[in-house]
Amino acid sequence: MQKDNILFIFTDQWRADCVGFHGNKIVKTPNLDNLAQYSVDFTNSYTVCPLCTPARGSIMTGLYPHQSGVIDNCDVGGSRQEYLPNSAFTWLDAMKDTGRRVGYFGKWHLGLDWQSTDKGVEFDICRIESDRVKHETRIPQPPVTERGQLKADEDLRKSKVSDDEYLPFYKKLDSIEERYEYKVIQKALDYLEKNKNEPWCLTASLVGPHFPNSNPEPFYSMYDDVDIPLPESINDNFLNKPWYQTRKWWPSIDTEYFDEHEWEKTIRAYYGSISLMDYFIGQILEKAKECSGGRKTIVIFTSDHGEMLGNHGKFDKHAYCYEDVIRTPLLVCPDLKGEQEKNVCANNCNTLDIAQTFFELAGCKCKNGRSLFKISEDKKEKKEDIYCNYYKYNGHSFEIRAIKEGNIKYSFIPQDIDELYDLQNDPYEMKNLSDDFYYQGIKEELRKKVFKHMEETDDYLLEILEKL
Repeated sequence: MQKDNILFIFTDQWRADCVGFHGNKIVKTPNLDNLAQYSVDFTNSYTVCPLCTPARGSIMTGLYPHQSGVIDNCDVGGSRQEYLPNSAFTWLDAMKDTGRRVGYFGKWHLGLDWQSTDKGVEFDICRIESDRVKHETRIPQPPVTERGQLKADEDLRKSKVSDDEYLPFYKKLDSIEERYEYKVIQKALDYLEKNKNEPWCLTASLVGPHFPNSNPEPFYSMYDDVDIPLPESINDNFLNKPWYQTRKWWPSIDTEYFDEHEWEKTIRAYYGSISLMDYFIGQILEKAKECSGGRKTIVIFTSDHGEMLGNHGKFDKHAYCYEDVIRTPLLVCPDLKGEQEKNVCANNCNTLDIAQTFFELAGCKCKNGRSLFKISEDKKEKKEDIYCNYYKYNGHSFEIRAIKEGNIKYSFIPQDIDELYDLQNDPYEMKNLSDDFYYQGIKEELRKKVFKHMEETDDYLLEILEKL
């Protein structure tokens, strides 16, 4: 039986609402909008952890971060996170035994221990991400204090060169070749051409639209003449919310001095990066069609997590489970030939379901999740509970275990006040109801579910609660 081709387009920090096919009237994503016309659009897709390395570890292994041990970013700030080990079984390992040629190009962010020549995977990060010697000898140095106060030499205001350059928020590039993704795309295109006569499984992992949002023309000025509405929650005062949400745990989070102009510039740059990524994605999709070899080509597009983008007055992401960072765009195209009609699936799904999909395409299963194909075929539109966790952020501990049941989201936070939001009445998550008398019954019910889930998934938090 002839094997299908598989194309995984993996992006970073892409908000679920920043695509044209979800009704965004500002952001230009023509190639993804076209792909959506013959794909399943999962409108309730969530990450298991809104942080790069843990989310990426889960999508590759099908394990929760606390099951794999990958709970923090690798080699960033004060982090002591170990690399994903060579012994970790990923769907890339499973896929190589299916007879497909397997390739992975672009951002990895899981260290350098997993990949090796005996993996049978053509693998190229296309940049220097990690170094085992430096990893073992580095002294973790966070840019902030234990109370979330930036150290004096970390003030990003010093990095503003001009109105065209203020990294990591925006910068004008001279050419598209300066973008890291340009190299990734060239590798991916060459790989497709080289393997067109055999079934293939290709991952193109793009950094964008994760900052720094450095863009060449026409993407740099693409949104200059567009009115940019600022988020409804931009002036959140964080009353009755965990204390650490008001602190700056990374320089990019320090936006309290932003005026309307800076926010508009920053949001425009993020949109420009999205349109640039869409341009690159269009190149991959076109080449994948050319190199299908007459075989069916399955395409999956998603992101590891979202981006705050001014919501709650924040940029980037850190330790919280706001919708802005836990929701992700997710398209599954059964065949790139485009003979099927668009299908919108409102069933809840998450990172682990994506992992399970890849494992099942490789003829096996992982520990958690359901195949996205099975979820999309479930016509009952059940709203399965969504669990989202947070562990560490670049060396700092933030133990959060969250559950979303219908329109209610509850976060168990043993280090401070819990959070509970009624998204039907408070879609921007401004009012924490965890201490509200009328919500105590719901809170206790969800708290029990969170503890049961921790027990079922062997969460280490249960063993250390008394120490927090």
